[in-house]
Amino acid sequence: MKKTLITGLLGATLALVAACGPLQEGNRAVSLLSGVFGSLSGADDSPSEGGVAMTRAVIEAQEADLLRVSIISRDATAILLKVATNGSKVTWASQDGLSLAFDRGLLVASRGFGDDLMGTDISSAVASLRGGGNHLRTLDFLNGLDEIERRTFQCSTVVTGSESLTIVERTYQTTVLEETCTDSNFGFKNTYWRDRDGTIWQSRQWISVQTGYLGYQRL
Repeated sequence: MKKTLITGLLGATLALVAACGPLQEGNRAVSLLSGVFGSLSGADDSPSEGGVAMTRAVIEAQEADLLRVSIISRDATAILLKVATNGSKVTWASQDGLSLAFDRGLLVASRGFGDDLMGTDISSAVASLRGGGNHLRTLDFLNGLDEIERRTFQCSTVVTGSESLTIVERTYQTTVLEETCTDSNFGFKNTYWRDRDGTIWQSRQWISVQTGYLGYQRL
C-alpha cells in the first residue's frame, strides 16, 4: 500500500492558530485562521507558538471549506479557504492574495504566481479520469510580456492502482490515476487520488514552467 501523503510535500501535521485565544464555537474561519495560512510565495510568516493541532473537529468547526496546498518548488504550504463556487468550478484563496481555481478537482486557473495558468479546457481530461484514455490539453499562460501564450499537449491517463487514503482522521478508498502530457519540447505528469463518486481528495498537478507543481488535499 502506498503512503497516504505525497512524500515531502504536505507533511504529517499543520497547525491552526487562534489569533485571539482558544477556539470559540461559531468563530468565522477567516478570523480563526488569520495570520496562520503561511505564504505560497515561500515566506513563512505564521506564528510559531499557541498552535492548535489539526484535527477533524477543528476542520469541521470552520464555516468555510479548507484546502491544504503546497507549491513544491517554493517549499511552501498553506491553508486556503473556499471563496467562490460557479457551477463545478471552485475558487480557493490564501490570505496573501493568491488564488487557485479547480473544476471537478482539476486545476483550471491560478492568480498571483507570475507565469499564471489563465485557463484550460479540461472536458476531455475529466472523461479520461473515469478510467483512463487519451486526450488533448490546451492551456493558456501569462508570459513575461503579460501576453497570453497557448500551448497544446497530448495527454494519456492511466490507472496505476488503488489506495486507502487517510487525511486528518478520515479515510477514503481511492483509485490512483496518472496523467502524462507532452508537447514538442516539454512534458509534465499529474497524479490524482479519486474516489468512486469522482471526488479527487488529493492530487499533484502542474501549474506552469516557473511555478512548477502544486499538491493539494481536501480537508
